[in-house]
Amino acid sequence: MSGAALHWRDNPAPGTPRLSAAEVLALVRDPMQAVETRLLAQMESPMGRIPEVGGHLLGAGGKRLRPLLAVLACRATDAPLNVAIAVGCAAELIHTATLFHDDVVDGGVVRRGRPAARMVYGNGIAVLVGDFCLARGLGTVSATGSLIAVESLAAAVTEMAEGEVAQLEGAGDPAATTDSYFDVIDRKTGSLMAWCARVGGVLPGPLDATLARYGRLLGRAFQITDDVLDCADDETASGKSPGRDLQEGKLTLPVLLACEARPALRDDIRSAMGDSGLSAEDAARILRATRAAGGIDRARAEAMALARNAVAELQAVPPSSFRDALASLARLSVERVA
Repeated sequence: MSGAALHWRDNPAPGTPRLSAAEVLALVRDPMQAVETRLLAQMESPMGRIPEVGGHLLGAGGKRLRPLLAVLACRATDAPLNVAIAVGCAAELIHTATLFHDDVVDGGVVRRGRPAARMVYGNGIAVLVGDFCLARGLGTVSATGSLIAVESLAAAVTEMAEGEVAQLEGAGDPAATTDSYFDVIDRKTGSLMAWCARVGGVLPGPLDATLARYGRLLGRAFQITDDVLDCADDETASGKSPGRDLQEGKLTLPVLLACEARPALRDDIRSAMGDSGLSAEDAARILRATRAAGGIDRARAEAMALARNAVAELQAVPPSSFRDALASLARLSVERVA
C-alpha cells in the first residue's frame, strides 16, 4: 500500500506519483486481459461480416482507457471485479460504436492510423455494426444484474448523444465559445469516463461522487489533448486526418483560445467558413495561425490543469498503488503524443 500524498495540483509539473504506462498496466494485467477476452466474445455473430467489421476498429489498438479506468477504480475501492470487467467491456463497445457512427456523420477517412471502417466496408454496414456494438455493450452491463449500472449507463449514453448533437449543430458557427466547447466535451467524453471511474455507479456514495468528478475532469483533459493532437502537422499524432475538426467546422479549444489572443483570427475564420466547414487549405492556414497565437500551448496548459484537479479528487480515495495508478493515468493522458 502506498501512503504518498498527492501534491500534483500544487506543482508546476506533475509530481508524485509517476508510474509509467507499463507500470500502470502491470497492476491490472489479468483483469484487463479478461476485458479483452470479453470484447472478443461480444463481437461474435453468425450474421454476415459483423466480426470482421468490428475487428477492423477494435483490433486497431486503441488505448483501452475506459476499461482501465473501471478496473483501477475497482481495485482502489474494493468494488466487485466482475462488475468492473463488465463496465470496462461495455464502455469500450459503446465508445467503438460512437467511432463507427462519428466517421459516417463526419465523413472521416482515417481512424487509429488505418482507413476508417466506412472507407473499407461502406457507410451502411459501419452504422449497423456500430448499433451492434451499442447493443452488446448494454447487454454486457445488464448481465451483471446491477440495476444502478444499467440506469447510470443509460444516463451516460443519453449525455453522449446530446453532446454529439450539440457539436453537430454548432459546427460551422464561427461565434462558438469556450463555454459551448466545454459543454460538448463534458457530455460526449466526460460522461462515459465518469461512468467508468464510478465502476458503473456501484461505489458507496462519497467515493461515487469523488470518482465521478475525477472521471469528468479526466475526460475533459483527455478530449482537449485529442483536440491539440488534431492540430498536428500529420496524422501520425492523432491517428486521423490532420485538421479534420476545422474542416468539419468544429472550433476546438486551441482555436478558440487563439481567437481570444488574436480576435482578428475569428474574423478570418468567419470569412473562410463555408456551409460545410473549411477547405483543407483554409484549415491548414488557420492551424498555422493557431500555433502562432499560442492556442495549442494554452490548450495544453488547460488540459494539464484539469488533470491536476482530477488527481486532487483522489485524496478521498484510500491510499494504494491503484490510487497512484489513477493519478498517473491522468498525467499520462495529457502528456501523450498520440
